[in-house]
Formats: sequence, C-alpha cells, structure tokens
Amino acid sequence: MRSQRLTHPSIHAAGQPIRFWYDSRPIDAVAGETIAAALSAAGVAELRHTRGGARRGLYCGMGACFDCLVTVDGQASQRACMTKAADGQQVRSTLPAGTPDDPLRPLTVEPGEQPVELAVDVLVIGAGPAGLSAALAARRAGAQVTLLDERQQTGGQYFKPLAPSQQAATPADRQFAQGLALERAVRAAGVVVHQGAQVWAAFSATEVGALVDDRATVLRCRQLVIAPGAYERPVPFPGWTLPGVMTTGAGQTLARAYRVAPGQRIVVAGNGPLNLQLAAELVAGGAQVLAVLESAARPSLRQARHLLKAARTAPDLLLQGWRYLRELRARGVPVLWQHGVTAVEGKERVERVQVAPLDAKGHAAGAPRHFDADTLCVGYGFIPSTELARMLGCEHRVSDRHLGYLTTVTQDDGATSLPGVYVVGDGADLGGSRVALARGTLAGAAAARRLGLQVPASDAVKSRLDRALSFQQALWAIYAPPPVALSQVPDDTVLCRCEEITFGSVREQIRAGRDTLAALKRNTRLGMGRCQGRYCAVTAARLVGEMTGRVPDAEQYFAPRPPAKPVPAGALGFEKPEWGGHKPAITPNLARPVEHGTLAPMQADVLVIGAGVLGACLAYYLSQAGQDVMVVDRDDINLQASGANAGSLHVQLLSFDFGEKAQQGGGPAAAALPLGPMSVRLWQAIERDCGEDLEIKITGGLMVADSEAGMRFIDAKAALERSHGIDAQVIDGAELRRLSPALSPALLGAELCPMEGKINPLRATYAVASRAVQQGARLLRGCDVRAIERLPGDGAGFLVQTSRGPIRAGRVVNASGAWSSTVGDMLGVRIPVKGAPLQMIVTEPAPPLVDHLIAHADRHLSLKQAASGGLIIGGGWTAAFHDGMRLNRAERASIEGSLWVARKVLPAVSGLHMVRCWAGMNVNIDGAPILGDVPGVPGFYNAVTSNGYTLAPIAARLVTDLIVHGRTDVDLAPFRIDRFL
Repeated sequence: MRSQRLTHPSIHAAGQPIRFWYDSRPIDAVAGETIAAALSAAGVAELRHTRGGARRGLYCGMGACFDCLVTVDGQASQRACMTKAADGQQVRSTLPAGTPDDPLRPLTVEPGEQPVELAVDVLVIGAGPAGLSAALAARRAGAQVTLLDERQQTGGQYFKPLAPSQQAATPADRQFAQGLALERAVRAAGVVVHQGAQVWAAFSATEVGALVDDRATVLRCRQLVIAPGAYERPVPFPGWTLPGVMTTGAGQTLARAYRVAPGQRIVVAGNGPLNLQLAAELVAGGAQVLAVLESAARPSLRQARHLLKAARTAPDLLLQGWRYLRELRARGVPVLWQHGVTAVEGKERVERVQVAPLDAKGHAAGAPRHFDADTLCVGYGFIPSTELARMLGCEHRVSDRHLGYLTTVTQDDGATSLPGVYVVGDGADLGGSRVALARGTLAGAAAARRLGLQVPASDAVKSRLDRALSFQQALWAIYAPPPVALSQVPDDTVLCRCEEITFGSVREQIRAGRDTLAALKRNTRLGMGRCQGRYCAVTAARLVGEMTGRVPDAEQYFAPRPPAKPVPAGALGFEKPEWGGHKPAITPNLARPVEHGTLAPMQADVLVIGAGVLGACLAYYLSQAGQDVMVVDRDDINLQASGANAGSLHVQLLSFDFGEKAQQGGGPAAAALPLGPMSVRLWQAIERDCGEDLEIKITGGLMVADSEAGMRFIDAKAALERSHGIDAQVIDGAELRRLSPALSPALLGAELCPMEGKINPLRATYAVASRAVQQGARLLRGCDVRAIERLPGDGAGFLVQTSRGPIRAGRVVNASGAWSSTVGDMLGVRIPVKGAPLQMIVTEPAPPLVDHLIAHADRHLSLKQAASGGLIIGGGWTAAFHDGMRLNRAERASIEGSLWVARKVLPAVSGLHMVRCWAGMNVNIDGAPILGDVPGVPGFYNAVTSNGYTLAPIAARLVTDLIVHGRTDVDLAPFRIDRFL
C-alpha cells in the first residue's frame, strides 16, 4: 500500500524518522506526529475493539469520541489522535489482561498528599480563537491570566497549526498565519499557557479541577472564561461505525496538521463549506477525492439576498468558497448538491459508499449511486461542548438547529447566568471563528472590568461581531439543509457508538413508555460510554421528540456530571478524614415532571407514593395478591435514589453499622440482618418470574482489613452477624489473595460473606414495574402528592390531592424514601427520615479484576465490577445539593477520598480512567427500616429502608402481607415506627 502522506510546496517533514510497533507490526513514523496520524499514513484504519467484537477507527480526531483507543506501553485507553508516537513504542489495539504478566500500568505519576493549588485572576479554558482572544484581551487590560488547553498546541479546531512533525518557512495560508500571530501575541503579552492540560471538572465559578503536567491541580480564579469549542454532530446511517468513516474535522486535522491523507479513495459528505475546504486541500496535496456530497441545494438566484449579505459582511470568505469549488472542478472532483450518504458497506473497514439525492424532507429520493471508497469524511454541522458550563449550573436552552442541541444562554460578551462566568465561541452556541474571536475579546475585557481594571471601549469589536453574526446567518441560509429524518434510519443502525445501542432497541423502549433520556439511559446504557453521550444524546432526544411529539427541555437532557472527559483515576486519589455513617441532609423536591395535565378523579384500593425500587416491588406483590394498586411518582419511575443506586446486595453490616461509628450503637442495623438473605432470595425469585436477566450475581462479599485493628473489628462483627444467622467467615491474607488476586498485597485479611452480591439497578426496577403492570397495577408519573386528607368514617380511606388531580384510596403506602417525612407531615405523622446524598464513581471497562463485592473495615468503600467491565466505586461518600441546578452533585473532596481508598485496595484502579461520577440519594434512618402501619392513622403504612436495593423485595413483601392478611411471618416490632415514639 502506498504512503498516504500529502505533499505541499512549502511544507516539509521536520521530525526525525522513528519506528514503533502496532499489534506487532512495525510502523514508520515522524517524530512529533500522533499515533493516529502515523497509522493513517501507513494505511491502518482499525483501532479499538468493542465489547461486541467490532473494530473502530479514528472518528472525531479531537479526543472527544474515544473510538481510537489503544494501549501504549501497557497504559490502557490512550487516545491515538492525541498521543504522540515515540521511537520503540509498543502499541496494541487490545486492553492489558490485568494479570501480573500483563498488568494495567498506572496512567500518571503517583500523586502527592494534596492537589497542587494555583490562584489566578482570570482562568481561560480552551485555546481556540475564542479562548486565545479572551486571554489576550484580559491580559492587555492588566489581569493575570492562565490559559489551559488539552492539546499540545494552541489553535483549536479552527487554526489547527502544523504539528511539530512538519515545518514551513512561512505560513502556508492565511488561516495558519492568523493562528500563529494570535498565539505569539498571547505569549508575548505574558499569558501563562499550559498545553496538554485536561480540565476535568468545574465545581464553582472560582474552583476548577484539572490535570496540569499530569498532576492533579485545583485552580482558584476570580473570573472564569470557558471556550471549549464544539464537536461535529453525529449523522447515523448503516455502517457509520466502520473504520474509515470519520468526521470532516478529523480528516482536516490529518491533512492540515500532519500532512496525512485519511485514505486513498475518499468521499467527503455533509453540509457547509468546511467539506469543500477539506476536499480542495486533499486533492491539492495529491489525494484522490471521488466526490463531495452537499446536502443543501446548489446556491441560486433565489438566495440572492443572502448571497449579497454574505458578500457585504465577509467578501473574502465568499471568495474563498468559490476558489474551493473552482479547484475541485479543475481536478475533476464532482460536487453533488442535495445528496447524502445512505449507507456504507465493508467487512473490516469502508469498502463502498452508497449515496442518493435528497428530497425536501431529507429522504433519499432517487436511484442510489455507489463509490468504491476506503474513506468517508462526514461533516454535517457542530454541537457546542457545554459540559463545563452545565456542570456549573449556567442557564441553557435547546437550539432548533439540525438535531437540536443545548446552548449556553449568554450575552454578547459571553456573560452567563452565573456572575463571573463567561462562555464564548462555538462552545456556547455556533457562530464560526469570527464570532468566536469577537466574543472572546469582549469576554476578556468584561472579565478584566469586573476585576476593577480600566478597559477601553469595545465599539469596534462589537461592530466586528455584528458583521460576523450577519455573515453566519447568511451562510446558514445559503447552505440550508433538508430537515433531519430519523424515521428513515433502519432499526439495526447503531445510535450509541460507545455502547453499541441500536435505533431499534431505543425505539422499542420508547414504545414501551420509557420515553425520557433518563429512562433510555438506564434501560439501554445509551450515553454511558466514554464519550459520555456526546455522539448519541442529541440524536436520542430528537428520536424521542419524533416518536412522542414531546421535545425534551434543557433540564431533561443527561445530567451534567464530572469528569468532563474520562480522566486517570489514580491521579485524583487523596486521603481524606473518615467519619461515621452517612451525612444526612434535607433535600427539596427534585422533580422534573415528564407528564402534565389534570386527569379525571381517580380511585384505588391501595395508593403507593413513590415509584422507586420499593414502590415497584410493592406494586408487584400487591397486584400479585389481587389488590387494586396504583403507584404515583412526582417525576418518573426509578429516577432518584433507585435509579442512581450502585446495585450492591449487602448482607453483612457495613463498617459504619457496627462499633463506635454505628448509629444507635448498631442495634437497629443488627436487628435488620436476617432480612438481607431473605430479600436476596426474593430477588432471585423475581428474576425468574420476570423472565429477564437482572444481572444478579451472588459472588460473595469481602470486607478487607489493612491493619491489626481492622482484623479485630471484622472478627467481632462477624461474630455478631453469625449470631443473627448470617454466614460470615474471617480469612487471612493468603486466602484473600487466592480468592481475589488483584487486591492489594498489603491487605491482612477479610471477612467473607458468601450470600452477598450485586444486581443491575438500571434494569431491575423497570423489570419489576413492568411485571406489576402486567398483573394489573397502575403507574402514574408526573404526579406530585401535595396533600392527604383522612376521610370521615371507619375504613373510609383517604383523599389524596396531586398535581394531576384527586385520588381516593382505601389505604396509602409511603414509599417515598428520603422524602418520606414530607409525606408523613401531610397526616401529622413524624417520620424521622432524612436524605443522605451520596456519590458513586464508575471507571471505563476493565479486564476481569474482582468478582466479589468489596468493602473496607475502616474506610467508606463499596467496590464491584459490573457486567460491562466498569468498576463501580462507592461506599457512602457524600454528595451535595446544588440549588441552582436543583440536583445533587458530586463533591471534589469525596471524589478524591473515594478514589484514594479504591486504589489502596485495588491497585489496578490507577491504570483506569474515571468515566463518570454521579450523585444519588440514600435514606438516613437509624440503621433499620420503618415498616408497617402507623398507630392512630388506620390505613396508612410506611415502607422505608436505608438499604433500599437489597431490602426492597422483603420490605415490600412484609407490608403487602400486613395489608392483605393483617399479619407477617417476620416479627415487625424492631421495624415499626413505634420505636421512635
């Protein structure tokens, strides 16, 4: 295969020849280029292996999609598009096995005792046009400015400077020249620039977490400017995940920065002039472009007004577009207007591209054509990278362009709804480089002004902004594409690239009523991969809108969670002080109702308030017993505590349920011990009845100890547990290493509880609820209970006032978890329950490391490996309620403390990336559930437990028995509300 390196009269290789090995094949490269560029030059397209066995290749080219992951010298999940090639490297497409012979090597240096802390006047995130211009304006006004950028060079997606592997005596074109001039001005002004810095979270307007020089760093800033840029929007069609299909931006990065063609026979498709630019630059460098497909109609006199506006506001850009078309025509490259890709075919990589004319609705409307191509570059527009702005709670709205996407609500200078936070460039909303440059300058000046510095008037900049906005509006009108038509996408087409979720499986869930992004995520894993929903969330939201007629609003998109991109877990672990139990908190109503509108008065024999796992189990058992049961929830099923649960099936006591740290001396928790094994067996019976795999694995639990004091603690705890009928054994270090070899050799021993295990909480609640509905139960979402009135007369029941109308019920069961006290207050019943916002962490998929449920004798830890391969790390680390966003979110200290404990117990954690950290809700009582009727309030029952997922079936079964039969086989005395009176 011939080399795919492009030629240029003024650009030449600058780096030394080097050689590395990819899957044992020698690859010749140039020092200073990325692994992806070197592989592309060698004609290698196949990179990552998916769990399903498929191969993926370079797709986004900017480190956002994580499809180009490779293992480099034993370090897993390195982005080939961001990682520089080095002489002698051993690169492979597979993960390490995680064994002593093939370990997961740490991804960063061992962190110190605390993160590095830096203080700065103005922090700018992102070194594209907007970030560079903002940094320059703020610095020229006298502010101290620090600029962080993930890439090794400034310029972002637009300027794309030459990589160190290439050199040119003078800039090859105006775009290169402008980027170099702006970078030099920024550095000359004294801006502190950190390249290769990964910003992983923004915790407040003044606190940002980043990796700078591979060290965890906390930046304290007085003003924050976020300029994260955008990424190309996904356009799913059959075959779009094949190696050789990549974004136009990825193709342009290869071509402009590294002088490498993305393939030998290339088709370029999409919407907008960027595709023309890529095609023209490729053919000028010697590559073969078979065709350019443009989804918009050919510009004509009908667009004269828009063409005149474009000519008036940016004549140079309009002329440049004409030159691209002339270059392509001169080289015989056809430009097919109003055409799109309908499918890509190939076994290992792209072999053929099928295209067709498009009608006004975006549907294929003519005989298809085929191109024998090995590469397809697609560019249909962009989506702003709003992750950091959403993490802070800045106001967002849903744009009506193409698929629809979230945009940050800003003023002209980038000011957001949060004082001191500015978001500029295409990371706020799309507008192109000239809008980004102008708004960046205005934002930098505004930030300096808020610091009390003197800043000149910005009239000229505002004038440039107005012209740039006018040009962009004209350009969008000239290149107006047909509407997106997802109904035409076949069911077997992949929607979520990371998790290999198809359109058909998502459509099936929507038809089944799981028609919110949150429900789709929990039921299919859509959006749970390394790209964190970038390449599926907007498509899924559009699909929900098309199928239901209900377009999700900004609050109903996937909740913003750290990290903004996967980050090495080992870099963030720092020891934190320990405490006892959970930290209780009063959490307000978090509902984001999906359904609205008043219904006719309703009636039920039994009304259950709360559609989490306990409410679903109550519906299951009550309907099974022939009861007329209705479950209401103010939001959606399985959304708050249950849907954010990590899925541990606990049977033994946690470390803070026994000894000095335990509430009420540990007595209530110990009294609840016999319920655990009963409940696990009920879960197994439910799984059989539902006929669905709930991923229940009873592998045993290990509570490990790393000190003699810890060993004495688990000795005493195990003795108590055995007295309550729990199978608990204490094992030494040698036996522990035999059972779980990947655990730290520093551990002295553990308590083994064979009955413990795990369940998939993303499936179990929905499966139980569906079975309950099949049995006759009714579930009503978006139904907020606002008042409960006891009706006069014995056995008359209750009148429940809700946001959707009144419900008359003979009996009411309070299964509202952390909000149970609010329901109790409506009937004058004091229920001593508070919420305990907790956070969990999940890593990227790893090789098999641990089979057991792991806990720690002295530390807050719960660790297990999910069926997906990811490690789920929890154990009660505290989250916090964010009033502006109306949700619980993770705290930096808890992330750091949780990861420190996890990597001390399982060293392989240091070789993995943290993919997601989310906040859930636990119920804080006294260690035991509250079950049964309430004295003095006949017909009112509680079903509240702090070990919700484990105990949900037994708690629901006991309350059902009490309602149906008036008695239970288990003595409820230790669990009744009377114990608090």
